[in-house]
Amino acid sequence: MRMLKSLFALLLIGMLSAGLSPNAAQAHPKRVVKVLPHGHVVVHVGKVRYHYHAGVFYRPVRGGFVVVRAPVGAIVPVLPVAYRVVHVHGRVYYCHNGVYYRPIRHHGRTAYMVVDLHLDL
Repeated sequence: MRMLKSLFALLLIGMLSAGLSPNAAQAHPKRVVKVLPHGHVVVHVGKVRYHYHAGVFYRPVRGGFVVVRAPVGAIVPVLPVAYRVVHVHGRVYYCHNGVYYRPIRHHGRTAYMVVDLHLDL
């Protein structure tokens, strides 16, 4: 298991040195939709307002909403379907489409914060 963690850390370092962010993969960034999916939630990161649904983040633009990269620091109430569990240095993360979430307590409940994995280690 330790060897697996070490290999994952080396892979991550290789990605970062090649300029690839662990949060680089997102579903169709810059795609514009006219209507948000039913059940989306509003998420704030600082003073910036996002809409979130099923692992996809949106920002309002003229004529609808644009799909954007997951903002580091966003706190969401539920993980997207088909996430995978990742253990790094004894911490549990959840990964979906290259976006890493760390479980946290938020307003007395479990929630999930988007993290930049190499900064969170």
